[in-house]
Parts: sequence; C-alpha cells; structure tokens
Amino acid sequence: MSITNYKCIGCSAPISFNPKVGGFKCEYCGRTCTEQELQDFVAQTEEKWAEKHAHETHDDGSEVRQYHCPNCGAEVVCGDTTTASFCYYCHSPVIIESRLQGDFRPDKIIPFQIDQKTAVAKFSQWISGKKFLPKDFTVKNQKDNIIGLYLPYWDIDVDVAVNYHAVGANEHRRLRGDREEITTERYRIERGGTMHIPAIRFLSFNKINQHLIHAINPFNAVDETAFNTGYLSGFQSERFTLPQDNAEQQALQEAQQHAVSQLRASANCERILDEDDRSEYTIDKVAYTLLPVYILHYHYKGVDYQFAVNGQTGVAAGDLPTDTVRVSIFAIIIGLIVLILALLGGFFLW
Repeated sequence: MSITNYKCIGCSAPISFNPKVGGFKCEYCGRTCTEQELQDFVAQTEEKWAEKHAHETHDDGSEVRQYHCPNCGAEVVCGDTTTASFCYYCHSPVIIESRLQGDFRPDKIIPFQIDQKTAVAKFSQWISGKKFLPKDFTVKNQKDNIIGLYLPYWDIDVDVAVNYHAVGANEHRRLRGDREEITTERYRIERGGTMHIPAIRFLSFNKINQHLIHAINPFNAVDETAFNTGYLSGFQSERFTLPQDNAEQQALQEAQQHAVSQLRASANCERILDEDDRSEYTIDKVAYTLLPVYILHYHYKGVDYQFAVNGQTGVAAGDLPTDTVRVSIFAIIIGLIVLILALLGGFFLW
C-alpha cells in the first residue's frame, strides 16, 4: 500500500497523533486509541485503501508525484521529499508509505510533545518582549499558517583509538629589578586509549533555513522511541537530502575536533606546540531520526518572515519585522541624552 490514511476505529473519521494525550484522539467522536490498535485496524481494512494510480508503485524520489487520498479519492500532490502531508480537499492526513522504505525508513523518532495551540502561544510569548516590533503586527489568525513538521537528522556515534602527541608550554614571568624575565617550561604530552563520542547530530534536509532550526536546538533524547508511521499522522514530514556517506564524513571531522579539544584540555598548559594527532576515528553507529518542529510563515508589508518552535521543548526562534521609525526615535533620544550629559559635564568643568 503506497499511501496510508489513519482513521478512527469508532467513527472512521481521519485521526491524528495528539501530543497532549501521547496517542491518537479523534476530533469528531473523541475516541482515543493506541498505535497498536490503529495498526491492527489498518491491517484489517487495508484492501479498501489500495492505490488507484499506476505510477504510485514507481517512486524514485526524483520529481513531484501524484497520489490519491484514501479518504476522498482526490489527488494528493507533494514534493519529491515529502513523506507525510494532508489532502488538499478533505484535509485528511496522509502518509506516503512508498517513500518510507529501505534506506529512507527512519530508525528513531521524537514525537511531538506540544500541540499547535501551545506552539502559537510560544510565538505570542516570544514576540511580547520585543521593543521595536511594529504596533500593527499581530499574531491573530496565524494558527492556519503554522505547520507541524518532522525534519530528518543523522545521529552518528564515533569511536576513537587515541594516539596523540604534542608539546605543552607554560610561561613563568618575574621581575628582577627593572627587567622582566620570562622562562618557558616545555614538556611532552602523550595520550593513548579509547574514546566514544555519541550522537553527533546533523540536520539532513537542505530545503529549510538551517540557521533558524539550529537556533531551537537541542532536542532531548529522553523522548526518543522506535520509528512508527503512526506518529506522522496529522503532521508533515520530509526525508533526508544529505546522504549518509556525506554525514559520516562530517561526523568524523567533528569527532576529531571534539577529541583534540578534550586532549588539549587534559594537558593543562598554556600553549600546545608540535601537535601530532595520529588517532583513528571510526563510525560506530548511525541512526536516521525524525525530530519535531513547528514552522510558522507570516507575511507583513510585502516581506515573508519565518518562525520556528521546537516541538519537544517549546524553544522558539525566528525573524521579526522592525519599526524603523521607533528605532530612529530611540536613537535620537539616546543621542540627545548623551549630548546633554556632555554639555553638563563641560559646564561643571568650567
């Protein structure tokens, strides 16, 4: 089955994962159920949701593909990396199973821990303390512009066989009469053994503002769980665009930087000379992980702004418009205060 639409066991209405209840809750009849109950229900009725379009079975991820909504039969059109979305016509959540196979099937996921209403509240709270925000900028009616999105990450563990050599140097200064004597003490630094550097994490999706997403880090591994497609229901999801090989090379480089930094710190010296790191860095484990983010796009006076909320912790970041008139007035006031203080200072000196 290429595309899946989770439905309520009680009334057959579309059903989504609800962060507040930590499971699935129907917005129509109010029934809650577990992921296992839904999976069993899907298995029993799978033949009713067979695909209706021939090329759904040939998804190489190279272009926009068309699928049919299992709920209303309308076409579902999405980008080449989308794995979960919504039907444009009936708004039912749809999961594109054919894009979650093989290397593209995630290993782990952190399910959303806060709902959309809370994310909007975080946005309101975040902008409330901004001094130069235009007075006519409002968050009213922004709820329709916010989406819950699972972003793909590579989590990589690296093992290090340490073979590190360097020369440490400390300087000692003392005065002899009117002269300063400097004595440099040097000693060898030899380090061996093993190190384990866990969970070096890389955002593996290049179709989003990377700086914005980095600003809402970190995510807490305490909520990580094995991947299950049910968590995607009611949210959008993307699959990786950064290949695993590229991520592994970046992880090895970052691991070396981290290890050398730790080895330098262990020497407890002022300077490191003649550094020679012959350590061996190898990939231990790689996990393909989906992490939850709310993205809000809003348009103000001809400019598009973007805002993000960590779907686990609620940490917020984003771009905001600035009232240039208020900034100018503030700058003039500060300038006048400085000028008055300067004049008063000159008066008292005279």
